[in-house]
Formats: sequence, C-alpha cells, structure tokens
Amino acid sequence: MGVETIAILMPGDMGHGCAIAFRENGFRVVTTLTGRSARTRGLAETAQIEDLESFEEVVKQADLVLSILPPESALAQAKIVADAMIATDRRPVYADCNAISPGTSQQVGAEIARAGAVYIDAGILGFNPVKTKGRTRVYVSGPDIAAVQALDGKGIMVHSLGTEIGRASAMKMIYAGATKGTFSLHAAILTAAQAYGLTEDYLAEIAESNPAMLAAMENKVPRIPLDAGRWLGEMNEIAATLAEAGVTPKFHEGAADIMAMADRTPIASETRETVDESRSLTTVLDMYVEATRNRSDAAE
Repeated sequence: MGVETIAILMPGDMGHGCAIAFRENGFRVVTTLTGRSARTRGLAETAQIEDLESFEEVVKQADLVLSILPPESALAQAKIVADAMIATDRRPVYADCNAISPGTSQQVGAEIARAGAVYIDAGILGFNPVKTKGRTRVYVSGPDIAAVQALDGKGIMVHSLGTEIGRASAMKMIYAGATKGTFSLHAAILTAAQAYGLTEDYLAEIAESNPAMLAAMENKVPRIPLDAGRWLGEMNEIAATLAEAGVTPKFHEGAADIMAMADRTPIASETRETVDESRSLTTVLDMYVEATRNRSDAAE
C-alpha cells in the first residue's frame, strides 16, 4: 500500500513542522483536533492540516498514522487509535514517534497488534523539519518499516535500525539523554551558583576555560521552561531506558526534578511563539531559585 495520506497525532511544534514538510512534498495531512488546545489548533491551521471529526475518520482516511505527542500520552493514544481501527475495520500503519523507552514502545506495539495493524517503532532526532530544512532524522525499527521509509528524502531523513521493536526508541532515549540531560545539568549547576551568589564569578570562569559550554548554557537554560512539562515525562522514560539496560536511572530521575522545577516558573506559561527573548540569564536563574524555594516551603 502506498502512502498518500498521513495522519499526525498531535500537531504540536514537531508535528506541525512535519506536516508542513510532508505537504510540501505532495502528501495529504490530516488530524483530529477534538479536545485540543488553542495553540495546537493554531499550529494545525498554520500547517494547513485537515481537521477530521473523530479518530474513526482519521483511521478511515489515513494510510499512515504518526503519533507525536508527550510521552506520557503515548500508550493511551495507541489504545484510542487501536479501538478506532477495530470499530472501522480499517488498519493504517501506526508509527509511534514519541520519546518513550523500548519497554513502553513494546506496550504501544501490543496495542496496535491487538487491532491487527502494522506497528513501527520510531524516534525523531533534531528540530522540526521546517527548521532543519529536511535534515530532521527519524530512526525506525520493526518487522515492516516500509511506510515510514517511503518518507525518506520527502521532508525528513529516515534511518533503519533493523527489525526489533524498541531499537529506534532506545536511540531516541540515548540521544536525548545526552542532550536534554546536559541542559538539565547546566540548569541545576547554574541555579546552585545563583543561590550561593556565585553566578558572575562562575560564568567568568567558564568564559575563560570553556566558552563553548558557556554558549550552550546561555542558549538552552533560559528556554527549558517552555518545554519542561513535556520533557519531565521524557526524562522519566530515559531513566526507564537506562534501567532496562542495567545502567543507573538516577541521573535522569534528577533531570526530571529539574524539569519540574523549571515548569514551576512563570516562563512555563509562555510558548515558543510568545517567550520574552529579552530576559537575561540571571533573571531566569532568579526564577529557578524561587521555584526551588517554593518546593522546599511546600514540603515543610
């Protein structure tokens, strides 16, 4: 079966970027926005995604379903789509592109198998395809990955990791464990420096000894709250991935704590479209310190 219509559930920052790239490459893109936020609806409109009335209509019309949403919702989303497939007796290919552990991916795959559909384990690396100009990498694994492989060079780059479900998710977790794990470590250290009144001296030292690390801190740390609510779940999935491999999960359990802290700041109520870009790093760190103190006060 060829792929002509792609369903994206749900069109957030990554999803709507994928939709734009796919439409530019001749694919029809659909979703269902029932119960979705105003921001998601706005992004879907920007990407010109067709809004169908239900999940049943999505599976009736789609050849390929891409699940792209916060990791804690991945399994519930798969159950909803599997039920819709059974109700309509139509079974498009289902690819889970979420930041989930191999174990969670296998659970998602079991739901899709319950409906009798093909399941593809997938992991997206990088920013959305509009920002990367088609260089976003999608790793896939599973017994039948042809539907996603058909998208290679058509808005994204697709790389196969073999037939085993979970390998693509593991790749995503390992990559994000290094990148976002590092962001969270920088945030933790800078927050401690701010609490001790050492930020100016610490940044001066880093500027002298490791300017590349300073640039990464200044670029990433102030923006963590914009995604912290979603990344908190991702850190938990990374921790589970490491535990499944026999490696300590404690680094990323701590990273989840940092994401929770960032999610308590006022910046968390902003979006990538509305964020105040003029804030200084020290202003953000003051918010982090306050969020840390608020949690301590609540625990007493």
